[in-house]
Amino acid sequence: MPDHNLAEMSESEEMYLITIARLIEQGVEAPVPIPRLAGELSIQPVSANQMVHKLAEEELVEYLPYKGAQLTPKGQEIAQKVLRDRRLWEVFLVEHLELPPSEADALACRLEHITAEGIACRLARYLGQPAVSPQGLPIPEVNGKPAGQALRPLSDLAVGEQGEVIRIEADQATHNFLTTEGLRPGLEVKPLAIGAAGAMLLQVGDNRLYLAKAIAETILISTKVKAES
Repeated sequence: MPDHNLAEMSESEEMYLITIARLIEQGVEAPVPIPRLAGELSIQPVSANQMVHKLAEEELVEYLPYKGAQLTPKGQEIAQKVLRDRRLWEVFLVEHLELPPSEADALACRLEHITAEGIACRLARYLGQPAVSPQGLPIPEVNGKPAGQALRPLSDLAVGEQGEVIRIEADQATHNFLTTEGLRPGLEVKPLAIGAAGAMLLQVGDNRLYLAKAIAETILISTKVKAES
C-alpha cells in the first residue's frame, strides 16, 4: 500500500476525503454516489469521477462501479484527522474569538489543511479536550477515530433524567433561537415537566426553557446520569 501522509496530499484530495466522511456522518449510506459527492463539492460529476479514481489508485478510497466511493481505513484515518483539526479551530474561533459559527466554519475550513499534529494536540489541550464543535458535531479522537457516542433525541428523556446536548439538527432559525436561549452543545439539560402533547419544561443550566416536542426531537443528547427522584 502506498505510504501517504497529510504533507504529501493536496487540499483538493483532502476535501474529497472529508466530504465523503461528512456525508456518511450525516446518514448517507456508503458507498457515496459520485453525483452526490460532486454536488457537495460544487463541481461536475466527471471531475469528481476522475479524482475518485485517482484516490482509488492511491488506496485512499474504494470505488464501486455504478455505486460510488467509500473510504479505505487509511482514507478514513486522514479524513478524521482533518475533521478533528477543523472542529478544534471552530471551537477556538467561536468560544475565544467570538466569531459567528458560519464565519468560524469558513475560516476553520482553511486552517484544517495547514495544521500540524503537534499544533492540533496543543490546541485540544488549551480548549480542554472538547468533544463537540459549536455546531454540535463530534470531534474525532486523537487517533483519528470518531467519538462514537450513542445519542438520543431530547424528547425521549423522562422527567428527572439528565443528559448533555451533543448536536442540534434543527433549521437555522430554530438553531439560532436555541443558542440565544442558552441551549447549545455541551450543556446539561433535565426535563422538569412534560405535557400531554410532549412539550417539555427544561432545566438548562440556571435557566428554565419551554420547548415544543417537535423542537425537542431535533436536539440530540448523550444520557449521563439519572437524577434522584
